Amino acid sequence: MLKGYIEGYYGRFFSVADRSAVLDHMGQLNMDFYLYGPKEDRYHRVDWNKAYPTSEEKNLRSFIRQSNKNSIKPIFAISPGLSLNKYSNKTKISLINKVTQARKLGFKDFAIFFDDINQERNEALAKTHLKVIEDIASLDIVENPLMICPTVYCKSFAKGEISDNEYLKVLAENIDPMFPILWTGDEVVSKTISVRSLKDLKKLFNNPIIIWDNLYANDYCPSRFFIGPYEGRKSLDNAVAGIGINPTGMPITDKICLERFSSNKSDKQILKGYQVPDSFLKVIPFFSSPFKRNKALSVRQIDQLLATQNDLCINWKSELQIEWSPFLWKFYLDLILLKKINKGDSEFSLEDWVQRRYSDPLTKTILRN
Repeated sequence: MLKGYIEGYYGRFFSVADRSAVLDHMGQLNMDFYLYGPKEDRYHRVDWNKAYPTSEEKNLRSFIRQSNKNSIKPIFAISPGLSLNKYSNKTKISLINKVTQARKLGFKDFAIFFDDINQERNEALAKTHLKVIEDIASLDIVENPLMICPTVYCKSFAKGEISDNEYLKVLAENIDPMFPILWTGDEVVSKTISVRSLKDLKKLFNNPIIIWDNLYANDYCPSRFFIGPYEGRKSLDNAVAGIGINPTGMPITDKICLERFSSNKSDKQILKGYQVPDSFLKVIPFFSSPFKRNKALSVRQIDQLLATQNDLCINWKSELQIEWSPFLWKFYLDLILLKKINKGDSEFSLEDWVQRRYSDPLTKTILRN
């Protein structure tokens, strides 16, 4: 089973140095592929039909060199879905030009993303996407099977049984069975992904399945991050062709996520490797998983957690602490709020607290409830 990194999140965009650092770490972990499809790269998605300027070409060449140095396969993704209401000859030419440019830069493997577009997921959309896939695959410069992320990329998007979804049915009936399909599981962020949960998808598609795993992603909850054990994905080795981790866009944090994915190290072993103070072990349950539900805290327990703040926010100094600092401060502020509520502090004004910290529409909603 192939193991890789997917740069496919919203809100962050690696620098050349950050991407190189992650690639070096992937090489140490003997990983296999790096799927380049950052939502914040304007030439990948919003302006996909425009050529990369010279400065960006230089960055992509550097990415390819660093990938090859670490024996990591670099995969170039193009995301044309936002402007495919009508698939014209002009659009086809733009696609060919973009893939041709990427090939000249040194990419040999390609992916097409049709994710997160606001269009009806029907037969017509599937046929348009098939036309895009066919036109790109037919190019002599595309040597290897295309990797495809469909618009319906998880079970919940099928709005019922996968076998009944019109978009997926048309795609499955007509797509080249050699092309890997990217899939996030039952949900966009799936608590578990099992052989059983993939059964219906594999009945519909004869294609290899590659899991796009959002377990460590935080672009949908930007005040939190997760670095807990890689759980709920047992025995997938013989069921899928690979798994790609789509994490945070914070380079050191992402190294930890990849280590979680690729090894069985304990919390203490992981944190020690990054010189994280032992006091973080007391708060790590709150940064473990989007699915972990912690018990209600007493005032005494809150005070015990607050006692770690000075160590983690003031005394600890490192590149990783800089990445985590905003999240840690937010966590401790939440604890202070919780303590005031639990104690029934008569001098505490929830209205003042909320108005200073949240946007006006949300403030009105919170106070109304």
